[in-house]
Amino acid sequence: MVDRIDLPDATAEPEAYREALLDLVRDRDPLEIMERTVTECRRLVEGLDEDRLHRSPEPGEWSAAEVVAHLFDVDLVHGFRWRLVLTSDRPSYPGYDEKLWTPLPRPPFWQMFSAWEGLRASNLVLLRGTPREQWSRTGVHGEQGEEDAGVMVSKVAAHDLAHLNQIERAVAQVNRGLR
Repeated sequence: MVDRIDLPDATAEPEAYREALLDLVRDRDPLEIMERTVTECRRLVEGLDEDRLHRSPEPGEWSAAEVVAHLFDVDLVHGFRWRLVLTSDRPSYPGYDEKLWTPLPRPPFWQMFSAWEGLRASNLVLLRGTPREQWSRTGVHGEQGEEDAGVMVSKVAAHDLAHLNQIERAVAQVNRGLR
């Protein structure tokens, strides 16, 4: 079994959450992590039937489908934040409660996955096409305070690693339970 990556609660402990995310990435290129995430996620869920995709591995844990929906939301939110920070001077933006967003109505799983794949590709084009010196532009997160675009990118990359870990554990647990 894969070791669990545990992160502090983003809303209850915003500074600890931020630091834990940045520790996960360290010296790795966040864009390379983000680019591999969709492929790695596809590898983990390919071949699963709808029941396994949507089955919670244990009470209170998200299914693989819910994690993918959450990753879509993260790309949606951060794509907006990156564009805001890159085009405005020190903009403010709110946090959001992912636990309330995740159960919102969604398209079927593979349609959702394709939408996320396209959104991630679009965000990567934006980030790769933005000169790194522009990554020092800052915005103000409603819960976590001031952050520059580079920190935001690293946080998303680390967030990807944590959720790939969650998907891998969920798939393994669901597959064990259905054998």
